Amino acid sequence: MLSLNDIINVGFRKSGFSGYRIDDVDAFLDRVRESYDELLKKGVSQDEEIEKLKAENQKSQDKIKVLADKIEEYRNQEDEIKNALISAQKLSDASVREARHKAEIIVKDANLQADQIVSGANEKIVEQKREMERLQQAVSDFRSKLLNTYKEHLTLINALPVHKPKPVSSAPQKPSAAPEQRPQPEPSAAATPAPAPEDPFQAQISNFEDEPSTL
Repeated sequence: MLSLNDIINVGFRKSGFSGYRIDDVDAFLDRVRESYDELLKKGVSQDEEIEKLKAENQKSQDKIKVLADKIEEYRNQEDEIKNALISAQKLSDASVREARHKAEIIVKDANLQADQIVSGANEKIVEQKREMERLQQAVSDFRSKLLNTYKEHLTLINALPVHKPKPVSSAPQKPSAAPEQRPQPEPSAAATPAPAPEDPFQAQISNFEDEPSTL
């Protein structure tokens, strides 16, 4: 391939008095044409290579732009996520504080209600004990009153006279001589009077008095 110096400094042999030899000029022109063809082909090849590189460069730039857009999008999303996380954390903290406050109020109210219930129950127990003592005293008083009334009735009953009718014979009696006086046996010193029969009513009263109250 001819260089620029070869073309500028080319020299042809002269043919007599008519000028340069035609063979040398034609040979040089052929070499110039071949060099020019090679140069054109090389230029076309380089242009194709340049276009290919441009296309690849454009693709790379497009990919870089897509990546840059994605990175920017991810950065925006990251900022949004960070803001969302910060907001969620603040909301969570506020919810926790509110829940704790409500729990404290509920526990305090529950303790207050429990104290009131226990106090009311203790008061009811005291009232029931007093009512039980009052009922026991009332039953005891009623028992004593009933016993006294029963004793008075028994005293009145025992004070009533007892009438024992005499037996009446159905056969007529004939007059007879004066009955013979028979000597009556003297009471023995060893004889002791029979004990009086126990009053059943008095025994019931004694048993009732000795029996403890079950109330």
